[in-house]
Amino acid sequence: MTVIDVHAHVPAASQWDEFLREMRDHGIDITIVSSLGVSGWPQFPDSAQIRAANEQAEEFSRYAGGRILWLAYLNPQNDDWPEELTRCVERGCRGIKLWISLRDPVTGSLERTPPVLERAQELGLPVLIHTFHRTDPLLPGEVSVADVAAWGRQFPGLTLIAAHAGCNWHQTQGILYDIPNVLVDVCGGMPEAGMVETLTDELGAARVLYGSDALGRSFSSQLAKVRLATVTEAEQEEILGRAAARVFRITEADLAAARQAAASLPATPWAVLPDMTEDHFLFAGDLPFRYSPLPEMADLTTALRRHGIGRAFCAFGPSLYALDMAAENRLLAGAVAALGDDCLQPLATLLPTAYNWRETLAEARRLCAGGIVFPYLHDWDIRDSQFRDFFAACADAHFPLWINVNLHDYRFRPRGTSPRRTASVETIDFLATAPVNSYVIQCAAAAEVQAGLALGRADVRFDISRLVDSSGALRNTIARHGADRLVLGSEFPFRHLRTNAACARWICQPEDRKTPVKV
Repeated sequence: MTVIDVHAHVPAASQWDEFLREMRDHGIDITIVSSLGVSGWPQFPDSAQIRAANEQAEEFSRYAGGRILWLAYLNPQNDDWPEELTRCVERGCRGIKLWISLRDPVTGSLERTPPVLERAQELGLPVLIHTFHRTDPLLPGEVSVADVAAWGRQFPGLTLIAAHAGCNWHQTQGILYDIPNVLVDVCGGMPEAGMVETLTDELGAARVLYGSDALGRSFSSQLAKVRLATVTEAEQEEILGRAAARVFRITEADLAAARQAAASLPATPWAVLPDMTEDHFLFAGDLPFRYSPLPEMADLTTALRRHGIGRAFCAFGPSLYALDMAAENRLLAGAVAALGDDCLQPLATLLPTAYNWRETLAEARRLCAGGIVFPYLHDWDIRDSQFRDFFAACADAHFPLWINVNLHDYRFRPRGTSPRRTASVETIDFLATAPVNSYVIQCAAAAEVQAGLALGRADVRFDISRLVDSSGALRNTIARHGADRLVLGSEFPFRHLRTNAACARWICQPEDRKTPVKV
């Protein structure tokens, strides 16, 4: 199957070989890159910075022997963008990349961007435009999918690609369905369940393109969006490569040359996998801001076993913002007990700021396999001295704790909620002095995981949900610290149950990407 990555970034020259190996290991034939800067990524790059970036992209393309194509990066606020575009076209660029300099930094006007699009239409060049739907205000020069939609209507002969599908793709729905010259790519952001299916249903597979956003994101996590989506094989082939080949004029000869270059690379050695038979990061039931596709406990258990999960330590979605958490904990424990199956292991939601935490903990010890706390969602600092008694009581009772330090993506948090962005130093400082118990840290970033493992505590484990999202993070962590203190965490229902396990296998055992994943 042809795989063309339409959205990646030029890494430092020292990482070029790693980038090309990652492409090969994930079955990617050709990647289309842009450079947003040689030394940092300025929001409004000047002409010299633009020139240096495009020269870097061209150089990477030459180095890669046909496996890398490149886009001309332009800043519409620079007066000399026409000359830079002409130079890039003469040197072989396949399109144009516009990032976050589309609005005037003072007035917010978009008036300087349409002339770039008009010239692209004249030249027949596709334009990839960064789009974002943040909960917070957009950056000064940033645009949304709605802005791209307006340009699509203004320039019907131009192929526009709304990068990231706005990233918060839920807010893209309904904007583009009747503008056939505007496509989306699905790169960036978490490998969220339902993204590709929803966009394909609305736009058709020919208008949905695979991209990775590498090396900022891992190839695995972004490929999983498409490979594990519930779409037809023909739709998957269209999204992964056929549509991109048409848009960027990639021929069979181009693909053959790229595959020949990839075949010359040395094989990547396998890494030891963490245990893939226990899931330590998932929710049963609906969350306040996310419906579960498997709201019934029996259905969730069946799906877990189908994906090779023998035990799953699950929190209860309805408990997250419940006024009576103890009642929700009882409901979860009762529903799990009624199954007569030990696959699901209930975790009691605990809130150390509650006045009755001791009573809630005492009951949870009788009913549940452990407790889970949410400093991210519930806005508290695990280092705070006022919570020492809580953690000591859990340790004295030998009551295991799961600590959730992040969930989904803060940038797209539901309006009206007030999660607290937990810093890595909080987790590390806590673990340095926490009483001996059994801890699983959910959703920690790669640097946080490695610093935590470096403490050498046998009673602390980390789930891999964020390690599979970042290029090289899982393999590097295993190389430094081994796999025995890493555990699978699916982050279901935000992700498909199978996504993170599949990503881990693709990363650690590259040939395994060819093995079908149970759906």
